[in-house]
Amino acid sequence: MDYLTATELSKKWGVSNRMIAYYCKTKKLNGAIKKGKTWLIPVNTKKPADKRCSKDKIVIKDNQDLQGEFPKINRRDIDNYATVYRANDLYKNLGLTRETLRYYEEIGLITPGRNSSNQYREFTFADISHLLSIDFYKKRGFTLLEIKELIQSDKQSDNLHYLNRKIVDLQKAIQEQQLMIKQLNDTKQFYEDAINSKRKFSVKEMPLYLVLESFDAVSSLNEYQNSVLKYLNLQQDDILSNLVRAVTFDSSGYKGSGMCIVKQPATEREQPPGKVYLESGKCLHTVLEADNRDDSIMEEMFFSCHEWAKNHHVEFKGVVYIFIRFMALSKQTERNFYEVWLPLK
Repeated sequence: MDYLTATELSKKWGVSNRMIAYYCKTKKLNGAIKKGKTWLIPVNTKKPADKRCSKDKIVIKDNQDLQGEFPKINRRDIDNYATVYRANDLYKNLGLTRETLRYYEEIGLITPGRNSSNQYREFTFADISHLLSIDFYKKRGFTLLEIKELIQSDKQSDNLHYLNRKIVDLQKAIQEQQLMIKQLNDTKQFYEDAINSKRKFSVKEMPLYLVLESFDAVSSLNEYQNSVLKYLNLQQDDILSNLVRAVTFDSSGYKGSGMCIVKQPATEREQPPGKVYLESGKCLHTVLEADNRDDSIMEEMFFSCHEWAKNHHVEFKGVVYIFIRFMALSKQTERNFYEVWLPLK
């Protein structure tokens, strides 16, 4: 059998030696054999159809005839890589502010060059590519410090770790935002109801509250650290919503007052024995609005509640619970909306 070398066949077919070697390696030339470093191909072998080149697709890999062609059509980008840009170019074309760019430089995210004659900052397209990469991660929730940490890591193996960590962080943030939405909806609902029910009396079931700690007065600031803060998640819980004022009284007037930090048990299983609870069950319920420095509201409440009890032939258990449910802010002082519960016998 007559054979042609790869060089001879490449001239005959008008393709490169590498293409002939590729055909031989992939067994597209029947009968091709290798002697040492030389491929020998039967003379009558037909040229295989090159499926890598079609009307819609050109594959450059392993095609020596096409290699080196791309830079010709990519001349615009190659020329732009050598262009030097000023900071104003970035402000105008990337939507960055002067402060943002300076902060990036201050924390070490970018290190632009300086013009030797005037010391103005100069940016290459490599710097711009770096800024676009920073924007890529910012739009996926990464902070600038996290982006800097990722840059300094410089390990591809760390990318998945950082992405997973960000997903966990965002899921946690979403849960916190959902909780905040619930708190806002509850506050909004109370305020809407309070506007229509101020100083109106009704009988309602008061939920059961577990007393976590007691202290003298809302103004006893020095007691907050040990009596209040240790029971709260300060990322989610505000202080006022978890406090209740308990005031004892009899028919002659008020007898004592104190503050409690409370938690509302979600189920009966969350009512451990041996703990202190607020009185629950049927209560006289009302909403009061007053300046947070107005003490006269307590006397007004005492007489109006006892008048209601007398007219409805009921008796109180001798304690009133007062929750602050909403604060209307102003320049002078807040207007508080109090939810008031008086347990009935």
